[in-house]
Amino acid sequence: MKSKIVAFGECMLELSQTGSQDYRLAYGGDTLNSAVYMARAGADVSYFTALGDDTYSEYLINAWRSEGINTDLVLRYQGEVPGLYIIDTDDEGERSFEYWRSSAPVRAIIKRSPDALNGLYEFNYLYLSGITLSLFDGLDRAVITEFVREFRNRGGVVAFDTNYRAKGWRSKQQAQEVISTFLTLVDIALPSLDDDKELFELEGVEACAAKYRNLGVGEVIIKDGKSGCYALIGNELHHHPLTNIVRPVDTTSAGDSFNGAYLAARSKNASVAQAIRHGQECATVVIQHPGAIIDRKIQ
Repeated sequence: MKSKIVAFGECMLELSQTGSQDYRLAYGGDTLNSAVYMARAGADVSYFTALGDDTYSEYLINAWRSEGINTDLVLRYQGEVPGLYIIDTDDEGERSFEYWRSSAPVRAIIKRSPDALNGLYEFNYLYLSGITLSLFDGLDRAVITEFVREFRNRGGVVAFDTNYRAKGWRSKQQAQEVISTFLTLVDIALPSLDDDKELFELEGVEACAAKYRNLGVGEVIIKDGKSGCYALIGNELHHHPLTNIVRPVDTTSAGDSFNGAYLAARSKNASVAQAIRHGQECATVVIQHPGAIIDRKIQ
């Protein structure tokens, strides 16, 4: 039987260069990217966020609906507009990002609509990330933490990707403290090794696995790029190498797409090994094409 998943976070408008002064409008955000790949993998997935009442917010909602994502939980605030980021690519193909998101509607969702979290109790899985947590102040994070604790008490499964982005935090120490504390409430952790090495100043996969053992997370999938991933189930760590190694064109959504396909499979009662295979197959396709969300025709 297929379980219901809700993803929580922020999706922004995306402008990417197509010429010297020409830009293409799209959208992106880590948990939304994952939700798209969940939906494409056949999962029952909803997205929880806040947008404005402008035409660009309408564009986002229509795009998500076209992907099969349920948008009933998307709150709309009058006079607000979504966050925005621009991608610039240099002559070497390296990407840089500039953000306009300090007043994005989702940042006020806990203060303006504190009861909205109650609508998430009907779901079997909750997916969020370190980026999600970075959107809120300490008081709002405390509300989210209490909700997550109750969500688990009611039998829900919490999935989380640390997804550390330094720009979203006041300091690395703040991120370490917030994310480490939150991980004690997580059932499924989906970190990228590079992110956790930077955030927690770890040496490698064994040190990363040791941290999650100490935190008591029962199911941990440590993504390690072309080396595949490592599954830590209980105290046992097993390597799952890639069966198909390709030359990436754009790794922007490698982790997000893996997470989406993995959780979709787990929500349909696939084993960890089966879900890893689905995640790796999805990410392998995604990284061979530009953009966080590739054309559905390619998949």
